[in-house]
Amino acid sequence: MSLISIVIPCFNEEDNVVKIANEIRTIFKNQLEDDKYEIIFIDNGSTDKTHEKIKELCSSDKDIKLIINAKNYGQLISPYYGMLQASGDAIMQMVCDFQDPPSVIPYLIKEWKNGSKMVLAVPKSTKQGFKFLKKTYYKLINFFADYNQIPNFHGFGIYDKQVYEVLKQINDRKPYFRGQLLELNFEKNIYYYDAGNRETGKSTNNFLSLYSVAVEGIVSTSTLPFKLISIIGLFSTIITLLIIISKLLGPLINFSYLHEQFSFISLSLLLFSSVQLLFLGLITEYLIINQAKNQNMPLVVEKERINF
Repeated sequence: MSLISIVIPCFNEEDNVVKIANEIRTIFKNQLEDDKYEIIFIDNGSTDKTHEKIKELCSSDKDIKLIINAKNYGQLISPYYGMLQASGDAIMQMVCDFQDPPSVIPYLIKEWKNGSKMVLAVPKSTKQGFKFLKKTYYKLINFFADYNQIPNFHGFGIYDKQVYEVLKQINDRKPYFRGQLLELNFEKNIYYYDAGNRETGKSTNNFLSLYSVAVEGIVSTSTLPFKLISIIGLFSTIITLLIIISKLLGPLINFSYLHEQFSFISLSLLLFSSVQLLFLGLITEYLIINQAKNQNMPLVVEKERINF
């Protein structure tokens, strides 16, 4: 008998938490009789009745657990932290709004039992909300990333205990989970599914939250953008210096066109800006490399936990 941990991050999901918990329990009762479950809700500072609804579930079912964060830590850190609290032989991560269909759970568990350390569940099409921006983002990140990202993959899937043991060892203070998984050298399968519509309620995603995730993804998977800044700054500096030399030698060599078009003030400003861009790129790379090494802050500060 295997214990399957199902981690469900939530924020203001009072209309969905009971429904998804009941559906998962029904699936295990009817289709997965030989397996046990633990459902870990990790609440990211909800302001509605989400806490109360989950606490009622916890009181009637000790296999349902709750972590309440002290504040909203964003949609990357909170589910990652929830996975690190799991104790199952395999861990699943899914959203609370039914866009990750619970009906997929038996298939994912079957693939895991057949030997796959990771089964990545990927929607066939982009989920609801900001579809054009999301498609643009995946094209952009695959241009910059050191290794190819999977369009539409957001973390839904099943992962062997060995996978999250490695994640614990990494101890990343700014985790980009969907990128980390693709970098790990575990056998992985991809399962494409039809994403459902949001069951009830309204998504809390907005342009700023999606932009934050996009920047985090690019920074976490590649330093190429910052190397480009340095390279552009370097070439700009070299070109500016050549123009200045041409300006100084203009009267001797008769570079009349350059002599007429550029003043010393404009060239000095161009040189200064180029040098700034060059060193900005170098400093940025330094900060990125050292940021992960020097942070000792906890991933999440918990306000409360139940049934652990």
